[in-house]
Amino acid sequence: MEELFNLAQEVLEGKRSLEELSAYPEELKERKDVENPFKRAALIVSADRVKHLSKALQREADVIIFNLEDGVSDERKPFARLLLRKFLVNIPLTGEKEVIVRVNPIDSPYFWEDMLNILPALPHGIRLSKVSSPEDVAALDRLITAYERSSGAPEGFIKIHLSIETSQALLKLPEILKASERVEVAYLGILDLFAGLGVSQRLTGKSLGNYVREKFSFECKACGVYPIAPAYQDYEDLEGFKEEALKEKELGFSGKMAISVKQAKVATEVFSPEPEEIEEAKRIVDVYEKALKEGRGGVAYKGKFIDQPIYRDALNKLRFGF
Repeated sequence: MEELFNLAQEVLEGKRSLEELSAYPEELKERKDVENPFKRAALIVSADRVKHLSKALQREADVIIFNLEDGVSDERKPFARLLLRKFLVNIPLTGEKEVIVRVNPIDSPYFWEDMLNILPALPHGIRLSKVSSPEDVAALDRLITAYERSSGAPEGFIKIHLSIETSQALLKLPEILKASERVEVAYLGILDLFAGLGVSQRLTGKSLGNYVREKFSFECKACGVYPIAPAYQDYEDLEGFKEEALKEKELGFSGKMAISVKQAKVATEVFSPEPEEIEEAKRIVDVYEKALKEGRGGVAYKGKFIDQPIYRDALNKLRFGF
C-alpha cells in the first residue's frame, strides 16, 4: 500500500497524473462478512486525505466510513473515488471492522461515478447521503443487486446505510427503513435537519433535539435498524462529546459518529457494556435456559422473575452491548 499512497500524494502535488493512478493494478482480496456486531463508534474519514486513509483501518472504531460526499470538494471527488477504489480493492476485509463508503446523494451529478468506482471494491456497505424517500433506497438496492448478480459477488453482501438529514426523511422514516432488506444502519444528521428547518442549531441539545433523537432511535429499533447518534463538531471538547454520547445511549442509540480518533475512542467506551453487566447477562441466560430445559417458562433469580423479555434483554447485552 505504501507505493499506492506515495503515488496518490504525488498526484495531489501535481507531480503525477490521475491517469497514472488509474493504471495502478487491482486485485480483489478476501471479503468476509462483518463478525463484530457492535456499532459503538462510526469513524468518518475523507477519501481524499491520503495520510488519514492509510491509517484508517488501524483506528479504534467498529465502523470505518470513507467519505466521498461533503467532506470532499467537487474538484477532488474524481481523485478521492479513484484512490479509495484502489485502496479497498487491494486490501482484505476480514470482518473485524465494518468498511462503509459514503456516496453522494442519488440525485447528485456524482452518484453514478461513485457507484461505478466503488461497487467493484465490494465494501461491506454503501451509505447513501441525504435520503429523501423510500424510492431512493429501493433504487440503490436494485443497483447493488444488479452488480452482485452480474459480477458473481455473494448476493446480499453489500449492506445499505442511510443518512437521515431532512424533515421529509424523518417523517417517512419507517417506510424508508423498510424499503430494502439490505438496510442495516441509519445515521441522524441533526445539524443538516435543523438547518433545513430554519431552527437554531443551539437547540439540538434541548427539548426539540431530544424529541428528534427519541423518535429516530425508537423507529430505527422498531424496524430492526441500528440507530447511530449525530456527530459532535467540537472535536477538541471530549468532555462535551462524552456527555452527549451518554445521553444518547440512554435514548437507545447503538453508537455515535466520530470525526476524530479521540472521539472514536470515547464513543467505544461509552457504548460498551460494563463488565458486570456482561457477567450478569451470562448468569441470567444460564439460569433461564436451564429453567426452559426443565419445562418452566420462568424462574426466580436474585429477587427478580426472569421470563422471555428479561432473557432477550440479556441476549442483547451479550451480542450487541445494549
